[in-house]
Amino acid sequence: MRLFLAPTSSARLLRLLLVTLTALLLASSYATAGVINEYSGSDDGASTAGPWPVSAATQAAFLGVAGSTSLLTFESLSVGFSNSINAAPGVTIALNAPDLGCDYSGICNGTFGSVYGFNVTAGGANWLGFPEGSATFSFATPVTAFGMWITGVQTIFTTTFTLTFDDGTSQTPNLPINVNGGTSYFGFTDTAAFSSITITNLSNDAWGIDDVSYSSQSAVPEPPSLMLLGSGLLGLAGLLRRKLMQ
Repeated sequence: MRLFLAPTSSARLLRLLLVTLTALLLASSYATAGVINEYSGSDDGASTAGPWPVSAATQAAFLGVAGSTSLLTFESLSVGFSNSINAAPGVTIALNAPDLGCDYSGICNGTFGSVYGFNVTAGGANWLGFPEGSATFSFATPVTAFGMWITGVQTIFTTTFTLTFDDGTSQTPNLPINVNGGTSYFGFTDTAAFSSITITNLSNDAWGIDDVSYSSQSAVPEPPSLMLLGSGLLGLAGLLRRKLMQ
């Protein structure tokens, strides 16, 4: 015959552990996108011809942790403005910005100097500009790392950039904004894959981006710390359950 035992402090603790474990596992299943590991550096006032040592070193650091990446240089794209750009296989860019003309908006291949947008691709010419607006990069295969060169940004015009992901979350990252133009590099990795990212700068700064790197993954790995915590809670719950049944 099985005797009914009134709830004890151990039983209550067991229930609390199980509830906590369930919440943690649900949280890991519905992780939201956002900037996790951030890489940024700038060469304030650097010329359009370079060198850009700090920006280049920041790019190298980002690429060292991003894994296998694809590079978007804009060199194969037609110069001009379009609200919808087929940038590469599986990658589209939607511009929500005014057409301010050549070397300000859309795919550009010239520059007015280092306080404006300009090309950073070795041997190349093209870059992307979208002052007073935003650009949404959409990926057929979700990505977990994203990095870009930024050119011509000045604090007199620009104060913040906003990143918005396809799950609706937005962040204002520590993206470098130069006083005198030049170049910057900004990249980040994420544990939650995302299918699109919108870069917004609503100021009237004339600036650009170039050499965008992104890394795709078919599955998102669960953070090791969460796995270890879950395993520990399961083990403790099992010990308490056996103790109660003795």
